[in-house]
Amino acid sequence: MQLSKFKDKDLVLALAQSIKAKSKNFENLRIMHVCGTHENSIVRYALRDLLPENIKLLAGPGCPVCVTSSKDIDAIINYGIKNNCTIATFGDMLRVKGSNYSLFSASKMGLSVKMVYGLDEAIDFAKKSRQDVIFFSVGFETTAAPIASIIKSISLPENLSFFSVHKYTPNGVLELLKAGKLNIDALILPGHASIVSGLVPYEKVSSDFKLPCVAAGFEPADILSAILMIINQIENNTCKVENEYERLLSYEGNKLAQKALNDVFDIVPCIWRGLGTIENSGFEFKKTYDFLNAKVKFNIPFSEDYIEEQKGCRCAEVILGLIEPTQCPMFSKVCNPHNPVGPCMVSDEGTCRNWWEVKGEI
Repeated sequence: MQLSKFKDKDLVLALAQSIKAKSKNFENLRIMHVCGTHENSIVRYALRDLLPENIKLLAGPGCPVCVTSSKDIDAIINYGIKNNCTIATFGDMLRVKGSNYSLFSASKMGLSVKMVYGLDEAIDFAKKSRQDVIFFSVGFETTAAPIASIIKSISLPENLSFFSVHKYTPNGVLELLKAGKLNIDALILPGHASIVSGLVPYEKVSSDFKLPCVAAGFEPADILSAILMIINQIENNTCKVENEYERLLSYEGNKLAQKALNDVFDIVPCIWRGLGTIENSGFEFKKTYDFLNAKVKFNIPFSEDYIEEQKGCRCAEVILGLIEPTQCPMFSKVCNPHNPVGPCMVSDEGTCRNWWEVKGEI
């Protein structure tokens, strides 16, 4: 399939015109997406500029790096320094600050850190290392599923273990809605994560909270089509889960990936940075995999004295769609990709980072 047609200028403008025509019947419509890649596309293609003023497109908790708690970052840094082991993780995670230090800044204090592009690289590194290697395992089900598959399928080095901070997107969204933390009228569902989880888990989101939900791809026409599908649902007084991304996403999801996740992980309460503990939203290793779980294997201590947000940082409000990045007084002036104060400025999936790439210094 040619993806170019999903960027076709005439198609994109026609979709935008249809949205404007149909939106005249609404006062205000708050649509949230929960995917950092969606935000990247929305900003890169200036899709908000094509929407009428009464439609607000909000970026939600769709960046796994951004919602990794300082409590976990502090714990792995402190353990790594005191016990002379290497922490392997993805590049984005290196610069996310815990209460006082990021993995990168802690490396200047003696922490051994290895940036990897995937678990395969961490495995190769562990095979050559004489130290214990802890893989700081970050991501939504998109990342958790292949890691679970690898764990099930191959023999791992004895000196390699895992510190899981994986999050489960559907339950995270559902619990935030239950807690009344999301003020929205509709949801654009994530494309990548939903390829694994499918759309069935979002049926409860739609039915319990009367929210139109549409899964979308990442091209301009995908996102605008999803908005139009949401508007059509509202016009028809219906609330259901629909799939705009049918070319790659099946409604039931990837059954093999789901089985791997269910075999390796339990769903547990989990801290989302700035949002607190969210029930049934984290992937933690089953007891049968305690030998790979660094938290259990090394009895890693956790402190309750941790700082989720630096003074003046408003990342939690950005993640909940309560403010735009430019409403944070630190945005661009103090906090930028070269000096990220908050986690939303670090990753390419972070809302503040995406906005900075376009707006730069203000």
